[in-house]
Amino acid sequence: MIPHQPPFTMNRFFLLLALLVGLLHDTSAQNQSLKVISYNIWNGFDWGKDQEREQAMIQWLKEQDADVIGFQELNAFTPDKLARLAREWGHPYSLLLKEDGYPIGITSKTPLELKGRLLGGFWHGMLHAKTIGIDFLVVHLSPQDWQFRRSEAEIVSTYIENVVIKNGQDKYMVIGDYNAHSPFDAGFDLAHPETLRRNREGDRQRFEEKGAEAFQTLRNGSFDYSVMSRFLSLPLIDVVQIHTEENRKSSFPTPLITQDLSPEERAGYRQRIDYILVSPFFEFRCTDARVINTGTPDRLSDHYPVIATFAWDD
Repeated sequence: MIPHQPPFTMNRFFLLLALLVGLLHDTSAQNQSLKVISYNIWNGFDWGKDQEREQAMIQWLKEQDADVIGFQELNAFTPDKLARLAREWGHPYSLLLKEDGYPIGITSKTPLELKGRLLGGFWHGMLHAKTIGIDFLVVHLSPQDWQFRRSEAEIVSTYIENVVIKNGQDKYMVIGDYNAHSPFDAGFDLAHPETLRRNREGDRQRFEEKGAEAFQTLRNGSFDYSVMSRFLSLPLIDVVQIHTEENRKSSFPTPLITQDLSPEERAGYRQRIDYILVSPFFEFRCTDARVINTGTPDRLSDHYPVIATFAWDD
């Protein structure tokens, strides 16, 4: 005897449809990701005069389709200009730290909440914004003095401890141009002696001009690793260090400023000073982190962009 089968009612149809939609939603959530870029764009495209480079940058950023981008050196930018350009690469939301000097900025696909603008005690400043439940701190530390950078690192780290961590926030990133070398890169630095030579020469010239008051980017003629060590001790996680081979980590300089150097000088003049540092929450959610130091970015800035992607289902 064939067992009796209940009729296929509309209620059963909608139940099956709901189950299917739920399954698709769960699969989509598992496949979602968050892409973050940090980029020093070199004097705001020559204070807005280099339209060719600006348009090439816009096109490249559009192709990257990042969710959040932190910028340094938005020179001659206004909030309106940043908003206008950001819309071209698909970001309807943006914030600018200031309009004078070397501004920092952030753009995003999702609404940005301004959490803080810090200028006092900084060479360029720090911008703190929040989106999709994540705190983003965009920084650009001193390019000329290691002791000033140490002071900035202390300010930023203390701010994170008191304003972010103590308020129970475990999702945060500190991105930008730190102008500092990581202790992870000591071997990389030894392999590129032209970088140290050029820094020593710059320090020597400043000392000859101003004596003991001169800014010194090196500590007693050597790279100072204490700035990045302060951040790493929070702890913040250096995702590029985890995901990138040592010989692919260079973020400065690009061929735009090394084209007049000899092949030997170019080979030895490389350093990593741009970072995406993340809270432990993101350490094992990071699926990829790289410095894009080949291809189109060769022609976009004097720095290369840093990109990190995270599994994200929020």
